[in-house]
Amino acid sequence: MTTERRKLIEVALPLDEINAACKADKGRAHGTIKNLHKWFAPMPLPAWRALLFAALVDDPADEDKRVYLLDLIKRLVANGADLPDDDTLIEAREILAKHFPDGVPTVMDPFCGGGSTLVEAQRLGLPTYGSDLNPVPVLITRTLTELLPKVHGQQPLHPEALETPKSKGRRSNNRAHHGQTSLLGNTGAVRTYEGYDGLVRDVTYYAEQIRDQAWEKLKASYPIQPGETPIAWLWARTATCPNPACGIETVLSTSWWLSKKKGDRAWIQPRVENKEVRLEVISGQRDGEAPPSPKVGRGASFTCLGCTELIDEEKLIDQGRNRRIGLRMTAVVADRGGRRIYRAPNSTEIDAARAAGAPNGVGEIKLPDNPRWFSGPRFGFTTQADVYTPRQLLTVATFADLVAETYETVTEDGGRKEWADVTTTLLGLGVGRLSQFASTQARWTVRDNVSSFEGAFPRNDLPITWDFYEINVFGEAGPSWMQAFASTLRSLKNVVGDGSGVVVRADARTTTPPMKSLIATDPPYFEAIGYADLSDYFYIWHRLALRRVHPDLYATMAAPKTGELTAIPSHHGGSGDAAKRYFIEGFTETFGNLRKSLFSGLPMLVVYASKEQKGGKDELSRWASILTAMVDAELEITGTWPINGTGDRRMIGQGTNAVATYIVMVVRPRDRSAAPCSLGEFTKALRRELGAAVRDLQAASILPVDMAQAVMGPGMSIYSRYASVVDQSGARVDVDDALRLINSVFGEVQEEQEGELDADSQFAVTWWHKHGWAHGPFGEADQLARAKGISVDDVVRAQIATSKGGKVAAIGGDILDRGWDPLKDDRPTAWEAVHHLVDRLIDGGGEAEASVLLDKLTQRGLADSARALAYRLAAVAATTKRTKDEERYNALIDAWTRLTSSAQGGLF
Repeated sequence: MTTERRKLIEVALPLDEINAACKADKGRAHGTIKNLHKWFAPMPLPAWRALLFAALVDDPADEDKRVYLLDLIKRLVANGADLPDDDTLIEAREILAKHFPDGVPTVMDPFCGGGSTLVEAQRLGLPTYGSDLNPVPVLITRTLTELLPKVHGQQPLHPEALETPKSKGRRSNNRAHHGQTSLLGNTGAVRTYEGYDGLVRDVTYYAEQIRDQAWEKLKASYPIQPGETPIAWLWARTATCPNPACGIETVLSTSWWLSKKKGDRAWIQPRVENKEVRLEVISGQRDGEAPPSPKVGRGASFTCLGCTELIDEEKLIDQGRNRRIGLRMTAVVADRGGRRIYRAPNSTEIDAARAAGAPNGVGEIKLPDNPRWFSGPRFGFTTQADVYTPRQLLTVATFADLVAETYETVTEDGGRKEWADVTTTLLGLGVGRLSQFASTQARWTVRDNVSSFEGAFPRNDLPITWDFYEINVFGEAGPSWMQAFASTLRSLKNVVGDGSGVVVRADARTTTPPMKSLIATDPPYFEAIGYADLSDYFYIWHRLALRRVHPDLYATMAAPKTGELTAIPSHHGGSGDAAKRYFIEGFTETFGNLRKSLFSGLPMLVVYASKEQKGGKDELSRWASILTAMVDAELEITGTWPINGTGDRRMIGQGTNAVATYIVMVVRPRDRSAAPCSLGEFTKALRRELGAAVRDLQAASILPVDMAQAVMGPGMSIYSRYASVVDQSGARVDVDDALRLINSVFGEVQEEQEGELDADSQFAVTWWHKHGWAHGPFGEADQLARAKGISVDDVVRAQIATSKGGKVAAIGGDILDRGWDPLKDDRPTAWEAVHHLVDRLIDGGGEAEASVLLDKLTQRGLADSARALAYRLAAVAATTKRTKDEERYNALIDAWTRLTSSAQGGLF
C-alpha cells in the first residue's frame, strides 16, 4: 500500500457541486471551448478545474482546513458553465504557489483530445504539455494552449473605427472592403481591444474576405432568385423501383415535413404522374399533415411511391454498389422580405447544383468498411468525397484553399508570424466546423414549432443519410461560413490569456514532457469511438488549409491509424481478441512510460467512461482491459470519483455511445512492499468496504444505469492495493474475475439495502419484480406478504397495492393522489415516497412540487430509504426491460441533488 502523503482528491471532493457544474457545461450549446471545433466525448471543463486543484493540494488532515479547501473548489465550479470569479482563481493560484515554492508542476495530458484538461490547468496557473497521435486533437489543443496565449491582448491589423454621430450609417456596404483605410475616413480614431477581441476582429475580417473571394469563384453555382435570399436547398436520395411493372425513380425521403410552425405549416406532397414522381410544396398552412414517409422500420427499407412495393435494404445495397442511387432536390428554404418561405426548386437551381464539378483529388480517402460507424460503404459510398454533393465538395475545398492563401495575406498586411499562425489556424478550424454543416450529414429536423439545422456527429458516427439540407454558405441564416465563426469565436472567452504550453504529435507510449509533471488524461474508451477513422472527416480539410502553418501534422494523406490505442477489431484483422490484447499491451506500456514522468508525490488522474448503453459483458470487458493495463504497470488505485457527464441535451433512449458517467481514477505507483492476498481475503475486504462505497455513490446521485460501472472503481481500488490476488490453487485471480466478483458483491449490497426497507416496500419490490404493474393472483400475494410478517390487507391499507376480485396489483404506475402528505400518514412507506416523488416530478408540478415533498420525507426520515429504493427499482426495471419505468427512476435520481437543494431553500 502506498505511503505517500495523501492529496485532497484521495480523501474528499464536493461531488454535488462538481456534478451540477458539469451538467450545466454539458447543457451549454454555445460559448464554450467545445465550440472551437468538434471533438468526441469531451470532459466537462469544471470537472478538470476541480480535479486538478484537488490532486495538487495536500489533504490537511484537519477538518476545518479541509472544509476551507472544499469550499474553494465549490467556488471554482459555482458558476456552472461560466468561468470562476477572478478573486477565486487568484486565491487558488496562490494556494498552489505555496504548495510548490520551487515552482508549480507542469500538467501533462498524453491524450489531449479537445484540450479541456490543459486549458483548465492553465487557468490554475500551471504550465502544460499535451500530445496525441491524432493530428486533429493536436491542432485543437495547440490552438487553445500554445498559439492563443501568445497573442492575448494584441491589437488587430484591421481595427474598427470608433463611431461618431456623424459617421454612423456611413459605412460601405461592400463586404469585400472592410479595411482600416475606409473605416478611418471621418475621425481617425479606432477601438482599443482587450483580451482576444483584437484577434476576433481580424479573424472576422479575413473570414469576410474569404467569403467574398469564394463568392466570386462560385457564384455561378449558386443562382439567386430576385427578392429572395436562399437559406438551404433540401435533397433526398432516389432509387429505381425493382417492380418491373413500375420501375419509376422513387424518392427515399424519411420525412415530408418542412415546418410545423404554428400557423405556418409546410410539407412536401408527392404524387406520381406518367411514371414520374412530382413533388409539390405545400406551405403557409394553419393546419393539415404531411403525408406518411415511405421509410419503413429502422433499417434502410422504403416503399415505392408509385406501386408501394417494398425496396428493402439488400436491393438498395445492390443499387448503391452499382452507382444507381441518385439525388433529387426536393425543396428550397429561403428568406423573402424577412419571412422564411418554402417552395419547390426551379430548373435554374437544379441545373446549377448539378453542373458544379467536384475538384479532383479532394476527399479520395477511403471510408472504413465498418458498418458500426460508417454505413455508407455498404451502399456504394466509399470515400470521404462521397459524403458530399459535388457542389458541397467544391465549396468547402474552395474555402480551404483560400484559407491556405490567407497566411501570406496576413504577413503582407503587417502581421508577425505568431499572428499569422493563429489567425490562419482559426480560419482553418472554421473550415472544419463548416464541413459539419456542408455535407450530406446535415439533417433538416422538424419538431413542433421549430425547424432546425443539425450537423454531422450528433452521435459519434457517419451513417448514410437519405435526405439532408445543403446550407447556403454565403448567407446569414443557419450555419453558414460567417455564422460558423460567430459560434467559434465566442469560445475564445474561455481561453487563458497568460497560459504557457506546448503540444506535439506523439505516441503516449514514448512521449516525455520536458519536466516531471502531474499527469491527467482522458484516454480512448476501448472500442467505443473510432477516433482516427472518424477524424478523417476533418483532417482532409485541415490539411488542405493548414499544411504550411502546421507541417508536422500533415505528412500523410489521412489521419494516422497505426498506433492508435483503441481496440477496434477491424484494425486487427477483424479479431476482437487481438484488438483487446493490443489495447492492454499498449496501455500497459503507456502507463509504464508515464510513471517515469510523474512529479514526485503526485498521483496520476485517469478518466474512464461508461456508455449510455446498458452495462453487461461488453462493458465489463472494456473496464477489464484498461484496469488490467494499470495493474500490469504496477499502479494502485487510491481513489475513484464518479463525474456526471450528462447534460440536458443528452440523447435519451437512443442507445448511443455518448458518455453518461466519467469515472476518475486516482492512481499511484504501487508500493514495493505490497504483498499478495488470498481470494478469501479479497472477498472479505469487498464485503467489508463496498457497501459504504455504494452509499457514497448513491449520495452523489450517480444514475442507476451507471452504478454497475461506477462500483468497479472502489472495487478495483481494493484489488489493486495488493501485489496480486491468488486463489486456492495459487493461480492469480485476473481483473476479469475480480470484476465479476465485485459485481456479485454489489448485488449483495443491493439486496441488503432492500432488506433494510419497511416490510410493505419489501413486498412491493418483490411483487413488482415479477408482475410489474399487472395483476397477479391473491394467493401468491398472500404467501409473499406472510413471509414478510405482514398481510395483503396491510399493504392495501398502506396504499402500496390494490386487491380486488382475487387479484393484486402494485400501485405507482398511474397518476397518484397529489394530496398525499407523509407527515399526516400514519404508515408512510419508501414505496409510496418514491412513486409520489416520481409522479410529482414528471407528471405533476415538476421539481418545485417534488422538492416540497422531499423536504417532508426528510422530516419523516424516509428520504434515504426512498433514494435507495429508487436505485433498486431502476436496476429491476433494467433487468426486466421496463424501459419507461427505468427512465422515470433515473430521472428522479438525476434530479435528487437539485430537489435536496431546493428543499433546503436553495432554488425555489
